[in-house]
Amino acid sequence: MASKKKRVIIGLLIVLALAGAWFYYAYFVSTNAAIRHAEAFLFRRMTVAQQEDAGTYRHFFVTNRNQEPGDAALEERFGNNREETLKFGSFDIRIEPSLGLGMIINPTDWFQNEEIRLSDITQFDQSSFVKQLGQNVEMSPGRSLLIIIHGFREGFPSALRKTAFIASVLDINTPVLVFDWPGDQGSSLRGYRNARTVAEASGAELARMIEIVLDEINPDHLSIIANSMGAQVVADAFSILYTNPELADADKELDHVILTAPDVDHAEFNNQFKREIKALANHLTVYVSSNDRALLMSRLINRAERLGESSLSMDQLPEALSILNLIEPDDGLITLVDVTPVNRTRNFHNFSLETPEFFDDLYLRLTTDDVPKSRLLYRVQTPDNSVYWVLTRGR
Repeated sequence: MASKKKRVIIGLLIVLALAGAWFYYAYFVSTNAAIRHAEAFLFRRMTVAQQEDAGTYRHFFVTNRNQEPGDAALEERFGNNREETLKFGSFDIRIEPSLGLGMIINPTDWFQNEEIRLSDITQFDQSSFVKQLGQNVEMSPGRSLLIIIHGFREGFPSALRKTAFIASVLDINTPVLVFDWPGDQGSSLRGYRNARTVAEASGAELARMIEIVLDEINPDHLSIIANSMGAQVVADAFSILYTNPELADADKELDHVILTAPDVDHAEFNNQFKREIKALANHLTVYVSSNDRALLMSRLINRAERLGESSLSMDQLPEALSILNLIEPDDGLITLVDVTPVNRTRNFHNFSLETPEFFDDLYLRLTTDDVPKSRLLYRVQTPDNSVYWVLTRGR
């Protein structure tokens, strides 16, 4: 009798547990899933890239990698050697609703491949590429285009996934084009030096790609985001573009150039790139961090101060003045933003992939003409009227 009563009680507990689980799923889990789906798809701003298959978006690529013949998938046939020949194409990417900031990096697998899936990579000749990208530019508000350049150690598939991730989190309704250069030269000291040599040489191909975009597509609004050593590619490309009289005139061809944790020689930037950027772009924003371990290592290798290594922490204000020679007093062209207070990433170098405050500030810069009216941005002015901004965690 006692045994039967015990079985009844256990049965009731199981029923109650199942009912509780069902209630939790129906009330919390399904609601949460619906909200995530709504946020991820229904209210997306980047509709120009959205495909008929929900959750799938189309972006574009240009690369100067060598291409091996064969029947393997296209992404597997791009090597890590640089060629002068440009290859053009598009890629479809499926973004899962659960994807969020910080999820792109995995300790065991650099990418969350289940969250960001490459579904189709197609190569075009130049004329077909120009036609397809041009159609997307025409469909976008303001006929805009955003170009992204990644940095050291980036392979072709990872460059596409990172581009899709940035486009998804940034969520601006503009076509996105990645210029992919062979930065994956190995993680050793020799690999780093090889990558820097390749980055400097790849400026020629980036310059040619920008000229194609300007001549054959001619977007009304063109912006560039370059991360880490990708900023070196931009600097060398601008040196070439500056020699073109049509581009070095008073008219500015680009709206924004954004450099995040740039691995560029400080003296080279100050003596050369600053002059060239004034001829080509309306705004240059440089995001720097004083605790960037990757750029500290770069300084040791190159025996020179790196642009993205700021020394701009608020408790080291006297040292901060050393980098302010980048900005002339009352110069509205160059904006220096210190992200040290919000830089919580693993090596303090990947804030451009993981930091919400950075993305909020970047979104405002790309979508407005003035300095973002953000409470998180703190203005610091020196006695000689030089100004830089500190991105904080809020009040």
